[in-house]
Amino acid sequence: MRFFSLVLSFWLLPFSASSEEIDVVVGWNKPPYVISQENSGFEVDVARAILADMGHDLSPIYVPFGRTARLLEDNLIDLGLTQNPAHVLDPAILSDPYVVYQNVAVTRAESKFEINSIEDLRGKSIIAFQTADVVLGEAFRQIVTDQTTYMEMARQDRQVDMLMLGHVDVVILDRNIFNYFKSNNTAYSGDEVVFHELFPISPYSAAIPDPELRVAFNNKLRTFIETGRYQQLLDKYKLESLLHLLPHATTP
Repeated sequence: MRFFSLVLSFWLLPFSASSEEIDVVVGWNKPPYVISQENSGFEVDVARAILADMGHDLSPIYVPFGRTARLLEDNLIDLGLTQNPAHVLDPAILSDPYVVYQNVAVTRAESKFEINSIEDLRGKSIIAFQTADVVLGEAFRQIVTDQTTYMEMARQDRQVDMLMLGHVDVVILDRNIFNYFKSNNTAYSGDEVVFHELFPISPYSAAIPDPELRVAFNNKLRTFIETGRYQQLLDKYKLESLLHLLPHATTP
């Protein structure tokens, strides 16, 4: 649709010229939602399927997560994934939510921790995703700021390892990301864990400045969910859908 800057052209992958290409900005690797080295992942596959139903090809552009809003503002791309009103963009350009994340505190069942509030994290060794002390709110920040047993880590597979090997008491990350890495390591297959739902859900939409494209995307998204194809992708990536937690949601 639009010619994207040559600075980022090496991120573009060749697709058939038989239909219009839609430049889609995707954040860096975040399995199982985005698996950039395979040009796949749940979010990528959902967007690709919906755009295909609209007669378009998805042309992915992988960039650091925070850069999407700027590219949209500069009118350089057609669609940006994993966006919500918390980002610096006009909420009016957001599609209906197509995925819901939820950060959870995870412990090993054998630890038998009673964790029913953020306050219950006090005094425990915790590993979380980067910027968690900012993203997860003031109450969480106050608990972990002066806690020497708190750390943040970029590699979320290593976060899971740290918990399952008993090196920390608690890991904090998205529940589907945790399940993805745990299920992919057979060494942990018999180990039970407990999810402590201390944090709210985070619905994400596609940012689509073109109103006609946005309306068409929403229509195809609803059909994609209603016909069971959304559930098929959930099953493929072993994800738990949280769309039903949204008000007036169309559940898969």
